[in-house]
Amino acid sequence: MRKHAVVVGGCMMAMILTGLFPQSLIAAPLPFPDMEHSWYGYRESVAYLQKKGSISGYPDGLFHPKDTVNRAEFLKLVFRSRGNPEPVSGECFSDVPEDAWFAPFVCAAKRRGIIKGYDVGSRTLFKPEQPIVFAEAVKMAVLAYGSEIAEGSGEQWYKPYVADLDRQNILASSSYVPWEPISRERAADLIARFVRHNEDRVIPNHSPGCGKAPAKAFTTLTVGGRERSYLLSAPAHFSSETPSSLIVAFHGRTNSNEQVRKYFGLDRAAEDYYIAYPAAIANDAGTSFSWSDPGDPSYELRDIAFFDAIVEELGKSYCIDMDRIFVAGHSLGAWFSNSVACARGGVIRASATVGGSTTMKGCTGPTAAMIINNPKDQSSPHAAAETMRDIRGAANACGGTSKPVDPTSLSCAEYQGCPENPVVWCPHTIDTGRNGSKYPHLWPDDAGKAIVEFFDGL
Repeated sequence: MRKHAVVVGGCMMAMILTGLFPQSLIAAPLPFPDMEHSWYGYRESVAYLQKKGSISGYPDGLFHPKDTVNRAEFLKLVFRSRGNPEPVSGECFSDVPEDAWFAPFVCAAKRRGIIKGYDVGSRTLFKPEQPIVFAEAVKMAVLAYGSEIAEGSGEQWYKPYVADLDRQNILASSSYVPWEPISRERAADLIARFVRHNEDRVIPNHSPGCGKAPAKAFTTLTVGGRERSYLLSAPAHFSSETPSSLIVAFHGRTNSNEQVRKYFGLDRAAEDYYIAYPAAIANDAGTSFSWSDPGDPSYELRDIAFFDAIVEELGKSYCIDMDRIFVAGHSLGAWFSNSVACARGGVIRASATVGGSTTMKGCTGPTAAMIINNPKDQSSPHAAAETMRDIRGAANACGGTSKPVDPTSLSCAEYQGCPENPVVWCPHTIDTGRNGSKYPHLWPDDAGKAIVEFFDGL
């Protein structure tokens, strides 16, 4: 286990990061009952805007977080977060009646140069009911909050607005696909990031632990009424001012978190990362582990909440770069890593898996991925890993061509057309363990180093 030194009463001492007492996690606020399974950061953003009076739910008391947002609704959210605009006099677009509920927001946006509309024949339309995509939402938010940006040309017109968000650490360009419709929870998160950055002087991608003296994180948490634990390795060097990356590494059905910590090789390769090794729930006989309960819906697997709780706890205790959260896993842990990355697309920066697939049919957003699988693997059929590769490629808007990349020992190739969120496919042929036995489902010796180098390159 890696250790770090802390000063106590003027003396240096080595401290292994373990929690002494279980903590009943104080979860992020639940602003609406249908946000129970949403990423805790989205819940916090919605609660923040709700408290400011900038956002509300539907008459049924729900928020419908996964529903898409149309252009009119998004502009309302933008202006409500900054104060309501002045009344409208006259029509500003052919399809925006003066008495429409959204007219004040749309017309104010036009007056301020935030929107231009679409020229259709002799008319200029706003298309208020058209779902808004990330590129449009980013442009509207950037201009509404005062940045003077010269628009790009052609199909890359949105690039300067995206670059401005990256520059200010408001929202990483890797967390969304520009032409993907934005959901209600992500729209709220985008605007909350702007408000907190401009009004509260908060750096959105820095966790709450940044700028504070490190507080020893609890490594035993109560999640869903169950006591859960994880092992934690700290970076060799860390600072409360400079955020560190985080890897959450999941073990398989038959190996414990203590065992995979030894053979993954991540501690040796990722000296500048926090690495959490959660413990899955064992069966009554203690012979196998699981990350979900029978019948769990794909996007609501039991231990997605455990993953969220670990990230939340570490983010409060240490300075974590919330744009650099990674997952890794082997076998059943690979299946769960892929599943978490799909359910938390746009939150997890990248996943890296060996010998695993997923039961997901699609992903909620982009996440870079390295998928390592032996075609002879019978424990995790190669066709299932290929399906995961294709699901991730579609979510990341990758093309169908690939080119060889390192490490050659794992026969890796990177798919083209998605440089922000690359998909690296590694159908390796290593099937002999250190003891000489044939086992295509093994974790290759090069895998840990290759995974960290992949993460480092993002």
